[in-house]
Amino acid sequence: MDRKIPVIVAIIAVAAVAIAAFVLLSHGEEKGPSDNTDFDEASGALLVYGNSNGDGFLDQKDVDEIQSLIGSGSYKKMADANMDGKINDRDLSAVRNLISGQPSKLFYLDRADGAVSVDYPITSFMGIHQFVLIPMMAIGALPYMDGYTLSPSGVSAATMLQELYDKESNVNTSYNMVDVEKLASLPEKPKYMMTYSKSLSNENKLEKSGIQIVHLGFSGFKECVSAIRTAGYMLNLADSANDYVAFIQKVIQDVDSKVISKIGESQKKSVLCGYMTNCIDYLNGTYTPMAMAAGAKAAISETNMDNVYVEFNRGDEWILSMNEDYFFYMNSWGYADHVDLSEYYKKAADYFTTLKSYKDGKFVVFNSIMPAVLTVAYMAETLYPEYMGEGYGDSVNQEYISRFFPGFSGSFNADDYDFVITYDMVKDRL
Repeated sequence: MDRKIPVIVAIIAVAAVAIAAFVLLSHGEEKGPSDNTDFDEASGALLVYGNSNGDGFLDQKDVDEIQSLIGSGSYKKMADANMDGKINDRDLSAVRNLISGQPSKLFYLDRADGAVSVDYPITSFMGIHQFVLIPMMAIGALPYMDGYTLSPSGVSAATMLQELYDKESNVNTSYNMVDVEKLASLPEKPKYMMTYSKSLSNENKLEKSGIQIVHLGFSGFKECVSAIRTAGYMLNLADSANDYVAFIQKVIQDVDSKVISKIGESQKKSVLCGYMTNCIDYLNGTYTPMAMAAGAKAAISETNMDNVYVEFNRGDEWILSMNEDYFFYMNSWGYADHVDLSEYYKKAADYFTTLKSYKDGKFVVFNSIMPAVLTVAYMAETLYPEYMGEGYGDSVNQEYISRFFPGFSGSFNADDYDFVITYDMVKDRL
């Protein structure tokens, strides 16, 4: 009897494997080809299926690689332009149509829904939050924008977006919710909404109204390049989007050559990043990666897949062990030149006056209305003025406005504005 037990167990094990295989073969993508490698949205890739080599462009190189895959009978998910689980002439045709600008179905990697399609090119969309609006305005997408959400609006927000305010099509009073009544009153109902998050708080209601939500990583420092490339491609503004991306990459390379390549890990300043009153950014948050790109090392090394920040409450002692050199706090006061800096500073530092960085005069407040690349430039200057030179952040900001917002650049002088508030600037008024 005992000798039969291993045989029975073996039979059961084989049956279990067979059942598992049947289940895998019966559910969606699992029954398709084995190569399900997808885009890495933090790599700066264009997240459009058919971009077989996973770079920033859809071009002849992708056509050549797809032809090679067809010839070898191989499969590659990124090359599957029509997402039918096969690589064949239909994928070649789809990619050639996109390259030539022909109206067609475009499949892309959505950060919430995976591989989904839009009608290319998109000619009607709504932008959600400044993370989306600023780069989309910069690449020339205003003619296709049938509404937006931004709070606050007017002179207290980004003056570079003045053209949006003139359209009077702001439909929200919070970053993550679309006012459905205001949406219904727009002259043109947008066909798509582009958002920076994985979901809007009333997304189901919006989708039921016939609007498709496009989720791209506009808010992430590493992810925003892919988001800008992909959204730009959808709007048939790929050249403008890639020009914008090239500016971002140039600044990052500049900081790298002036600072990061010259200092060792032990010389890097440690930084905590905070925002929303008492929130501390995790390593995988929005702002800590910016500080690291500016040459800092993260004082908090934790990551959290469920949330990108941890709340700090008065009396908590865990934060005192961080021993950070600097604390970078994010708060928005727009591109406005008449701001009570001391009040902004006091409010930002309210929860953090017991920290080493604050006592050392290294608590610094940054204007979060700025695109990430400008924040990195100002952070690098704050951390390493001896390498970056005084005025580096303003020089990058000036070039940015001149290149991408020429209508605003005539009246804009970065020296007239304050995008960073340091302790030394306000200490006599605290």
